[in-house]
Amino acid sequence: MNDLATRIEALLFALGRPLSRIELEKMLSTTAQDLQLAIAELSAKTGGIVLMDDGKVLELRTAPLAAEVVETVRREEYNRDIGKAGLEALSAVLYRGPLTRAEIDFIRGVNSSQTLRTLTMRGLLRRIPNPKDERSYLFEPTTEVLATLGVSRVSELPEYESVKEKLTALEAAYRAKENEEKESS
Repeated sequence: MNDLATRIEALLFALGRPLSRIELEKMLSTTAQDLQLAIAELSAKTGGIVLMDDGKVLELRTAPLAAEVVETVRREEYNRDIGKAGLEALSAVLYRGPLTRAEIDFIRGVNSSQTLRTLTMRGLLRRIPNPKDERSYLFEPTTEVLATLGVSRVSELPEYESVKEKLTALEAAYRAKENEEKESS
């Protein structure tokens, strides 16, 4: 596989989202013709992951031959409890969201990447562009999680305003303490 095809595959995998041909041309500083040749090479590759190309947007997906096993494992994963970590992250987003992964990590005190991935895969959270920083995403609750909780908007959650205020105050206190510790070091 040529270098350009390898870089396309790596970007699609690392970013975990579809990319347009225009985005790829800019990101890889290449021409439409060279991009098309690399896409053709990548499309011919066989394995568990295939390149989906609708002519405008490219995306990596599981190969049709692996669809059955992937679906079986997904079903098993979805039937498991989301656990304490999932509840913590989901609660943070519901009562303080939308939030970046870093903000969720700060609130929980641990890395939340895998937890957020699981909640997103289950359709409980969705990633949206961060208007303040195009390099990151915000996580917000889906209508699916709201329906499951029996509410039509987050403001209808139990004790929403008081919990939100307490969380905001607690976060501000932690940040102040963190800043004091940095200044005294």
